[in-house]
Amino acid sequence: MRHSVFFIVSCLFLLTGCGSGGNPVPTEASADERGVAQKSYPLHENITSTIFWIGEEASADNGGIANVASVWDEKWMERYGGVDTPDRRNGYLPAAFKPMENPFYAALPFNDFDENGERKPDLSATIPWYEPGLPKERSYCKNRWIEIVKDGKRAYAQWEDAGPFGEDDAAYVFGNAAPKNTLNANAGIDLSPAVRDYLGLKDIDWVDWRFVEEEDVPQGPWKEVPTLSGVGWPLWYRPAPNTTWQWQLQKEVNISYDVEVYDIDLFDSGTDRIEALHRDGRKVVCYFSAGSYEEWREDAGSFPSDAVGLSLEGWAGERWLDIRSEEVRNIMVKRLDLARIKGCDAVEPDNVDGYANDTGFTLSAKDQLDYNRFLADEAHKRGLAVALKNDLDQVEALEPWFDFALNEECHIYEECDLLEPFIKAGKPVFNAEYAQMYRRDPEIRRQLCDDAKRRGFHTLILPLDLDDTFRYSCE
Repeated sequence: MRHSVFFIVSCLFLLTGCGSGGNPVPTEASADERGVAQKSYPLHENITSTIFWIGEEASADNGGIANVASVWDEKWMERYGGVDTPDRRNGYLPAAFKPMENPFYAALPFNDFDENGERKPDLSATIPWYEPGLPKERSYCKNRWIEIVKDGKRAYAQWEDAGPFGEDDAAYVFGNAAPKNTLNANAGIDLSPAVRDYLGLKDIDWVDWRFVEEEDVPQGPWKEVPTLSGVGWPLWYRPAPNTTWQWQLQKEVNISYDVEVYDIDLFDSGTDRIEALHRDGRKVVCYFSAGSYEEWREDAGSFPSDAVGLSLEGWAGERWLDIRSEEVRNIMVKRLDLARIKGCDAVEPDNVDGYANDTGFTLSAKDQLDYNRFLADEAHKRGLAVALKNDLDQVEALEPWFDFALNEECHIYEECDLLEPFIKAGKPVFNAEYAQMYRRDPEIRRQLCDDAKRRGFHTLILPLDLDDTFRYSCE
C-alpha cells in the first residue's frame, strides 16, 4: 500500500527487475526440504498478512491509500491491464482480463528511493543483494522474489509496492526486527488475491516469508507472466518540506541570496541566468501565466481572440483566458516546452483560479480542476515539478497532482488553513505577503513569522512588484 505517489514521464520497461540483475551479496547457503540450494535470507515467522490489489480505491480500510499506482510505477494498473478485482476471479487471475504482469505480487514496507526520486543513503549496508552502479530507472527492490508459507504450503510472489502503511522499515524487511507498523494487527506484508487464493488466506492472516533468488523459485502459476518492468516514474525535482526560496520576477535577478530555490520569469530569463543559478547549486522555478493573456509576451499573437476575456483588475495589459480552449492549451504546452529547453527545474503557472473571478467566460470549478490537472500532467511529462498557485478552494482536490504550493497573502486574508493538505503530504508551501504593516511594524511582523513557522510555511515579505526592492524572510 502506497504512501507516496510518483508521476510518470514515460513507460520504462527493462529486461530484468530487482531480483534478477547482478549477483547478490554472497551469503551462507542452506537447503530447504525440497533439496534446493537457498541463500540464507532471514525467515520472518508468524507475520500478519493483509490483502491488497492493483486498482484498489482509497478507503478507510487501507488508510486512504489508493493502489492505482505503486511507489515505483505511476502506471501500475495500466501496465497490469486493469483492476485486479479480488471477488471476481478466473482461477488465480481476474475474471475480466488476462494480466500483462504477475498476478502473484506483494508489498513490503521499504522503498529504496526517497520522496525526491533519489536513492536512499546507505543501501549497501541495508539491502543484502546491493551492488553499486544500478541505473536510476531500476529499483533494488521492485520485482524481487518472495516465498510465502502458510501451513506448510508455499507460494511465490514478486515485490511490487511498499506497505502496509510504511516504506522505511529496513530493520524488519531485511533483518530480524518485528514490523514497526501497528495497524491491522501489526501487518507486515500485503499479498495479492492470487496469493490469497493459492494459500487459502483470510483477509487478515498469518504467514512466514523470506526472500529467495529467482533461480530458486520453482515452476508454478507465479512463473507464467513474471513482472519485468522497471521504475515507472520520472526523476524530476521535488522540493523538500524545509526548502528555502526567493521570488523575483522583475529587474535583473539578484542571485546572492542563500536559498535553495529561485522563482524567476520564464520569458525574461535566459539560459545563461538559469545555468548560473544551477552552478551555484540552486533549483530554478520558472513563472508564466497559464490563465491570463499578457499583451507584452512574445507569443501573445498566438492566442485566438475569442479565448481572450475581461481584464484582470489592477493589471494593465492582462486579460483572462478561456481555459477550455484547445488553442490555449496548446500554447501552454509550448510554454512548458520552453521551460524544459531553458533548463527550468519547475514551473509556477499563475492565474489558475479564473473560475472564481469575473473572466467573461462561464468557467466552472470542474473546468478549473480539469485545466489545472492538465497543466500538472503536462509539466510532469516534461520532467518539470509544478506549483499550485493560490486556487485555495481546490487545494484538497489538486494537492496530489502538484509538488508544492505557492500562495500570496493567505495570512492577511486568514486563508492559510486551506493549505494544510500540502503540509500533511510533506510538500512545501511558499508564501508571500505584501502588506505594508509587515514591513513597517516589527511586532506585527514577528506575529506573522511565528504563525508561518508554526504552520511550516516558508514566508517572505516582498514588494508587490516582485522586483527585489525589499525582502524579509521569516526563516
